[in-house]
Amino acid sequence: MTKILILAGTVLLGLVATTFADEPHRAAGEEKEATKAMFLITGLHCPPCTRTVESSLSDVKGIRSIKVDWRTKNARVEFDEAVLPAQKVAQLIAATPHMMGSNMHYGGWLGLKVPALKDDATVKQVKEVLSKVKGVKQVATYPTKHSVGVAFAAKGDLTSAQLIEALTKAGIKAENL
Repeated sequence: MTKILILAGTVLLGLVATTFADEPHRAAGEEKEATKAMFLITGLHCPPCTRTVESSLSDVKGIRSIKVDWRTKNARVEFDEAVLPAQKVAQLIAATPHMMGSNMHYGGWLGLKVPALKDDATVKQVKEVLSKVKGVKQVATYPTKHSVGVAFAAKGDLTSAQLIEALTKAGIKAENL
């Protein structure tokens, strides 16, 4: 009986050691703050599509939560960008099988808040800066909402922090929606 308990304890310690070895090293009580971002979801055909996208991403490592709003076509995603960059989240949205068949597809555009986005000169500057970032496929600006939508290329590991940093270097304040 003692040998079985020692063996069980050794196996348990091995599992615990393996689990903690996969985790980033953090001080006691310190947890990595999650990135909270808004993605515009294209291709939503009907209200049940929201559940399709949510369930597709809800169990992905790095995603803490996802809530898709049918009315606004936006998804509020909380995720760990050290594990799963924003570009990968968009790729996962695009890879979600559409409930209406293979002829339809979902897409995910990352939304950024840019308070200075008020005039044509700033719109032009924001588009130029973001379009030069490797991994950005397309940029849409919404001056009345002081926001930007970013569509990512099919491959890459671009983070929202890298996009915000590129704008900051150009003197433009930005943040996740």
